[in-house]
Amino acid sequence: MKRWLALLSVAGGSVLSVAGTATAVAGSSALPTVGGPMIRAVQSGVTGGGIPTISENWSGYAVTSTKKFNYVYASFVQPAITCPGVKKQLTSNWVGLDGFNDETVEQDGTFAYCGGPNWTTPQYSAWYEMFPAGSVNVFKVKPGDVIDATVSYSGGKFSLTIADVTSHKTATDTAACSACARASAEWIIERPAGCNASFTKCFLFALADFGTTTMNDNLAGLDHGTWRGIESFTNNYPIFMVAPLKSGGFITLDTVGPVSSSNSFTATWDRSGHPTPIQFGPNR
Repeated sequence: MKRWLALLSVAGGSVLSVAGTATAVAGSSALPTVGGPMIRAVQSGVTGGGIPTISENWSGYAVTSTKKFNYVYASFVQPAITCPGVKKQLTSNWVGLDGFNDETVEQDGTFAYCGGPNWTTPQYSAWYEMFPAGSVNVFKVKPGDVIDATVSYSGGKFSLTIADVTSHKTATDTAACSACARASAEWIIERPAGCNASFTKCFLFALADFGTTTMNDNLAGLDHGTWRGIESFTNNYPIFMVAPLKSGGFITLDTVGPVSSSNSFTATWDRSGHPTPIQFGPNR
């Protein structure tokens, strides 16, 4: 977990750990980490598997295959978030390889959080994360910006490119990873995790109100194959994000729609929920 530990200043004199860089949200000592493996929801010792997959931090879609993935792509418009003055609210749109059934992640996208001294100021940034290194904030984005997110693999190396088509900003990270399985591809809306400085107490942040967001042109590629859309994969998993209730069971935080003929889907925010205590890593 300490691979995420890198500090970054943000508005209000606070520190925010985003995109895997450990930062603190205004007024909080938590160290958030945007990007990471899926945490499966567990109730009475039973994982929320099947179709759809039930997760405490991800929503969207994932695909798996017996062949290795070498490409994943999506385009989306950066959603504007609403900040009601409640601390510990974040959201992130991203694409990636791995993390659905394993611990390695190769991801890039954007995040939005409620910052400022009273948690009423929306703030936005692009990021990437290449296992085993910590994720990195690369440039600011604005609501309404068109974002292209790509992760590819060729010649023994991964290439992660996040581009703001509207502002013409782009960033790319290239690295090798012998431990990365390339076992899944994902298109995700996430509520990030946070930990205290010693990483002894961790939790999921509440999901910031993003209204609706659409992940467009969702494509993935396999070794020795062509790029194709989500629905063309046999192992195609919708993922629903939930939060546990004190009384037992779960409540949904957003609603993920079906994949269209243009390989797009829309997620609609339902509620923020509350910060949820967790242990880092998926519950298998």
